[in-house]
Amino acid sequence: MARDVLSDVAVAAGLQEGPRGVEEVLRHLAGGPTATRQLSRLTGLPVPVVAAVCGELRRLGLLTRERPSRLSETGRELAGPPHSSVACPACTGRGTVLPAEYGALADRLAALLAGTPPADRTLDQAHCTVETKLRRVAHLHAAGALSGKAVLLVGDDDQLAPAIALAGQALGTPPPARLAVVDVDPAVVAFSGDAARRAGLAVEAVLHDLRRPLPAGLLAGFDTVFTDPPYTLAGAELFLSRGAAALAPGPGRQAFLCFGPKPPDEAARLQGAIADMGFAVHDMVRNFNEYTGAGVLAGASHLYHLVAGGRLTPPITGRYQAALYTGDLRSRRRRSARPGGE
Repeated sequence: MARDVLSDVAVAAGLQEGPRGVEEVLRHLAGGPTATRQLSRLTGLPVPVVAAVCGELRRLGLLTRERPSRLSETGRELAGPPHSSVACPACTGRGTVLPAEYGALADRLAALLAGTPPADRTLDQAHCTVETKLRRVAHLHAAGALSGKAVLLVGDDDQLAPAIALAGQALGTPPPARLAVVDVDPAVVAFSGDAARRAGLAVEAVLHDLRRPLPAGLLAGFDTVFTDPPYTLAGAELFLSRGAAALAPGPGRQAFLCFGPKPPDEAARLQGAIADMGFAVHDMVRNFNEYTGAGVLAGASHLYHLVAGGRLTPPITGRYQAALYTGDLRSRRRRSARPGGE
């Protein structure tokens, strides 16, 4: 592809991924008309960024004026022939499928979770779909991370605890030896504990702001932690630090982190923080989680399966006082952009 065109589009769209990001958009469009949301999932670029790239490509005459986006004749010449996809058609490229016995529970789980507290955007909450909840439970079971294990959910606005309880009851799988939920939202804590109990499983539902260290009763006693933190690097590092502090000493403990795509520099920082804590990345499933209402993420995030080494060293052990949520960071950027700002 013509590097000067790719570079110009990347600069005009403010694309941190550079020409390579534009090339990815064109490469996927070579396969045929594609909606912005789907392009976001395929490329890992946020929806607004994909829209900006397509806008620049359209201005240059490389896309037609039609929707969804499609290449013009000039655009097809630049993009080259369409590539043959190696993605599994049965699993939409995830590499995992939801077992039929779990899928059969979707209606029952939806009924159990009727009345779930609405997502609080100030806390970066975005509820995952019922199928995603069941896919998470199936994945945890397949990893040997649930049955007979001590499990801590670091945040649970997605109501994974009730899903674990319902699946265990319906499928006859041995339950966790201990299941605890810690969350800052009183409505989440109350609903999660109550719904799990209605599904037949006692849950320790703990109201706690994770900007403070975990209560003593949640330290160093778990085999598995699962977290879907705020969509910031600070959020991922803080929530995973608290999860690391909750795991029992010794190698082989498991952590599951849900986090969306980031530009290369930020993704490298996240993966560096994971390694520095003492975790190994056992697996990463792209677009594993689907959400309702998470527009900038194209409604999806990845699932990182982490395994602890012999010694975990969480970087955050005391109180956390810096910006944490997306709204906090935006406010801080706006303040620093003003004359005389921080």
